[in-house]
Amino acid sequence: MPHFFSLLFCCFMASFYTHAQAPKSPDWLLGEWKLTLKNNKTFIESWVKSNDSLYTGESKLVAADSSVTPQETIRLQLKADGWHYQPTAFGQNDNQEVDFKVIFISGSEFIAENPSHDFPQRIQYRRIGDRLYASVEGKNGEKYGKINFDYVLAGEK
Repeated sequence: MPHFFSLLFCCFMASFYTHAQAPKSPDWLLGEWKLTLKNNKTFIESWVKSNDSLYTGESKLVAADSSVTPQETIRLQLKADGWHYQPTAFGQNDNQEVDFKVIFISGSEFIAENPSHDFPQRIQYRRIGDRLYASVEGKNGEKYGKINFDYVLAGEK
């Protein structure tokens, strides 16, 4: 009988550990998000789910005359060590993808970091209702900087 309880305890602990280590899903990020700028331009970021381990995003700037300037493409990818936020910003970093390791993720937020990147070193997203708050921050040379993006939901994907 003592072996039964030991076995039961081990099964419970293994189940608890597996559940605790299950990656959170960033489904809350899905959709099209708009930010209207003061210069009559609109910044749009959209996200789709490719599969359970890959979400893809893109951002673009839409001018008042409806001309579109692509800004970046993004992969949010689940790897063996967790989620990675991987943007490719047009005209920056030789148009190469930069890897940011997600250090925190919940049901409505994530924080990703890359301390060796020039700027930013930290990227954060948080959804509250029909709003998506994103920020990039870190040192740019000797100065600390932070840029906020306060989006509203324009459409579900």
